[in-house]
Amino acid sequence: MFQITVSDPTKIGDPVRGHVVYTVRTKTTSPHYRRGDFSVLRRFSDFLWLYEQLTANNPGVIVPPVPDKHAFGRFQEQFIETRRAALQRCLTKITAHPILQLDPDLRLFLESDSFASDIKNRRVAPETSTSSGGLLSSWTGPRYVEQDEWFDQRKAYLDHLEGHLKSLSKSLDIASKARLDMAAAVGDVAEAAQTLADSELGAAMCAALGRLADLARREKSAGEAQATADVSQLLNLSDEYVRFIGSVRLAFASRVRAYHAWQAALKEVTRVRQVRDKARLQGRPAGPGGISMAEQVEAERRMTETSNDFEAQSKLVKAEFARFERERVDEFRRTLSANLDGQIARQRDLVTAWEDYHAMLLKMVQRSQAQQQQQQGA
Repeated sequence: MFQITVSDPTKIGDPVRGHVVYTVRTKTTSPHYRRGDFSVLRRFSDFLWLYEQLTANNPGVIVPPVPDKHAFGRFQEQFIETRRAALQRCLTKITAHPILQLDPDLRLFLESDSFASDIKNRRVAPETSTSSGGLLSSWTGPRYVEQDEWFDQRKAYLDHLEGHLKSLSKSLDIASKARLDMAAAVGDVAEAAQTLADSELGAAMCAALGRLADLARREKSAGEAQATADVSQLLNLSDEYVRFIGSVRLAFASRVRAYHAWQAALKEVTRVRQVRDKARLQGRPAGPGGISMAEQVEAERRMTETSNDFEAQSKLVKAEFARFERERVDEFRRTLSANLDGQIARQRDLVTAWEDYHAMLLKMVQRSQAQQQQQQGA
């Protein structure tokens, strides 16, 4: 239904106050859009705006996260490419979500040609955990005692999962750096072998050393490619799901806010009923300073509405968590499979190259032995 590409990152302005703009191209069959193929220019702060709006508009929904902010190194080529790929994955997941793909702010983000002025007319989303204010507000809000054991279990599970993902990210970072160091060392071997191949050591020996230098260069390239794949596939995915856990916690927090809204409405109904009962016992009709029957009905309606909202969000969060788990397992399986396939293919090519090299050396030795035997016979 949607095909999203984020491409052509372009640096705008100076290194201090500049920014990068991306071309976001959308192909869709959705009837909610004016065209089926269109593109717009967006900067990173626009993606942040979208994430905050979607989180505010859809309480209980786990919104795919955008990459973290970085004050330094944001104009480096590798960083820009990593962020571009992460933004594309984020939009792809958002547009694949059955609830989020219908959000009007997503439609505004994807197709507005006057986005900067259009968002000024939109309401400002409340603070989320992407800022310190939102995080502190979640700590200092009304105390909540969980009544559903399912949520306590999932919160503990998320803490455990987050710790494992952070450990995985750290290990992958160490492993990729070690691969690069090994590749650099193999590159030194290639240079040394090539230097010897260019010297006066005889045609056969120079040929053997030249092939060895080529093999070492291939080993170096394979090591660098594997290190890059470990980072771009596994490390970035692990970091992304650490951020995803933050989005899950936001969905949990929206349910808690719904509970507090319900309790506030319940207290208001209790207060209204007490005031009206007291007035009735005193024989005072509801006058200008009292509470009318209509106000009591409205308070009770609000209580029923917030109670239903809390129950609906509880069911939605559970369904969203199941979706999150299913997609996480599938994505890690696909990514790990692709990484291993690439690694196996590179190693298979190297094994074949080394076998060919061994066969070449064997022929050289056999030829040399044959020549020695002929000389001895003569």
